[in-house]
Amino acid sequence: MVAPPLLTDPFILAAAALLLAALAVFLWFRSRKPWLSRIRRKPLLTANEAEFFHRLQRALPGFHVFPQISFAAFLTYDGQLSKNAQWAVRAKFDRKIADFVVCERRTLKIVAVVELDDRMHDAKADRQRNAITKAAGYQTIRYQSRQKPSEAEIAALFQHARAWVNA
Repeated sequence: MVAPPLLTDPFILAAAALLLAALAVFLWFRSRKPWLSRIRRKPLLTANEAEFFHRLQRALPGFHVFPQISFAAFLTYDGQLSKNAQWAVRAKFDRKIADFVVCERRTLKIVAVVELDDRMHDAKADRQRNAITKAAGYQTIRYQSRQKPSEAEIAALFQHARAWVNA
């Protein structure tokens, strides 16, 4: 019995083997981490936040302004708690994000946390966030998204901001 010419052609056999290998790799990756195929990039800031970020930078040339900073990057517990209590305290802030953190340019000490509140902000949650940052000694400044201050107003407010660091 003679094999059909397609099954003996080395190029066709190589192409078929590559196609099967590619299919196997695709199915293997898809079955291992199907959620990875659902991940997409997104902008760091909304258009409104980006505009305000640049306004803060222009108003505060003597400071660094950092957007979208995790509370866990600048808060911690006092070190005098049991492991369970440490995790309980950390759970109160570890998933919260500050809109902007303003730091001294030379030392990177935090001067203030700046929040840009839109209509979706919850006053009770905002009070809790303010209490958390205040407990750590940070000044929180809140601006309404629809009534953002001018660069001059921001600069005037931060004129004595370095005193907040040592307060």
